[in-house]
Amino acid sequence: MKPLQNARGASKEIAWSPADPAAAAAVELGSARVPANGHATRYGWLVGVLGLAVLTYNFGVRRLITNDDTRFPVLARDALTNGHWLIPAMPDGRPHIVKPPLEAWLIAMASWPEGHVSVRTAVLPSLLAAIGVVLLTYWLGGRLFGAAAGVVAGLTVASMVGMYTMAHSPMPDMVQLLAGIAAIAVYVASGFGAAPTMLVLFYAIIGLGSLAKGVPGLVPLAVASADAIVADRLVGLRRLVSLRGSIVLAALAVPWWIAVAASEGHRRFVSEYVLGDQLHRYFGHGGGGHDGWALVTSVNFAVTVLLPWSVLLPVALWRAIRERDPETKRRVRLLLVWLVIVFVIMAASGQQRERYYLPLCPVAALLVGWWYSTLAWRWRAQAFAGVWITVVAVGAAFVTVDTPRYNATTDLHEVRAVLAPVPNRVFALDLQDLALSFNLDRPVVNCKNLRSCEQRARNGEGRYMLISNRLLDQQPSAPCLHPVAAGVVTRRPFTVLDATLCGRSG
Repeated sequence: MKPLQNARGASKEIAWSPADPAAAAAVELGSARVPANGHATRYGWLVGVLGLAVLTYNFGVRRLITNDDTRFPVLARDALTNGHWLIPAMPDGRPHIVKPPLEAWLIAMASWPEGHVSVRTAVLPSLLAAIGVVLLTYWLGGRLFGAAAGVVAGLTVASMVGMYTMAHSPMPDMVQLLAGIAAIAVYVASGFGAAPTMLVLFYAIIGLGSLAKGVPGLVPLAVASADAIVADRLVGLRRLVSLRGSIVLAALAVPWWIAVAASEGHRRFVSEYVLGDQLHRYFGHGGGGHDGWALVTSVNFAVTVLLPWSVLLPVALWRAIRERDPETKRRVRLLLVWLVIVFVIMAASGQQRERYYLPLCPVAALLVGWWYSTLAWRWRAQAFAGVWITVVAVGAAFVTVDTPRYNATTDLHEVRAVLAPVPNRVFALDLQDLALSFNLDRPVVNCKNLRSCEQRARNGEGRYMLISNRLLDQQPSAPCLHPVAAGVVTRRPFTVLDATLCGRSG
């Protein structure tokens, strides 16, 4: 084994030494910079404890009242209640095939001890994933640039708006982000792809990440490939090729697709999943085109997700572009490639959502952490601590005030009082049906129109209909339907209609 010297003169032994000089240099660049003594452990505990304190604040208090927030909890409930683990079903019985089920599986497992899906168990996988992202960001910062950069990067990412928001959401974005940064961490630990054995783990993590949202889980592979090409052209790209890794990736990612295609039919799988969700959503023009205004929207989303630390990102980028030290430049260049690749892929997506830019959080935090480590200020630690504490305090105050206001946008007390204790099917019109399904703990199914709902009630499929007030005002009167309660879901008032008097169709 050959001891390698890092920038501070500390030696580190590695158990594998490539014959290719370029690969050997890559391994040396990827060698550890975090101190090998107890300081690294103490720093890790510091970042972990503070990150945990920030991200768990208000845990489980914010209600889940949108279709996006309740989709995977509803699927997890179906897995627990009806045993549909491989392909969970929607409240109307249709199998959900437009997203892989990893998030639903994690929520179901978190809910298993209680026997039902609650707000806390629905959010728990995302919260744990967010804490993992904080720790890996710290590790990467220390590995690439030293302990100071790692601590600042970890604390920075823990206090970003996008991180906190998605840590309290049961959508799969945070779980996918954890897989993404874990893959990049393995890429760095492998000497930027120079260690073939670690590449198998790299591809395995990407395979798991693809089970969260599908194609977006492959973004780390695009980042690593671009970095390898920029650093060593085709030689670097060839280092990333791994037959065993590719087999592991396929073994993890492909079987669920095959199972869906076999159970739901090839045509539906291709139209709904491959073309509809994976290709059209990300490469189509459903998000309003790719003109100048769309670029402004993308930048706005990126800045918002990174708040409040996005104000420091331009300074860090300017410093990174001017870096001249060859070894540091190689490490910083990985971050620049990572940032650009993620932003370009998300900005080019046909569908634009603020949460799609969540993968920018750890790389932006790493750039800020590295920039901090280059400062020669005598009081830099105190300055950062003061700013960080202020950011956390302001964020906590905002969350404390905003959460009750947000929760008040949904009121289902009257609705619960009139519905039967048995969770029978309920029909909905012009409302967030999944949010209602989750919060009323029963299947709520959308109807095409009031006539369709009435006919289904006559057929004995259900007794109650939930219809938005704005749509109810436009409907002709139906003598057999009478209002029995009122409610609000996601700021939309609605009325509960009882169809008992409609009788059966005959």
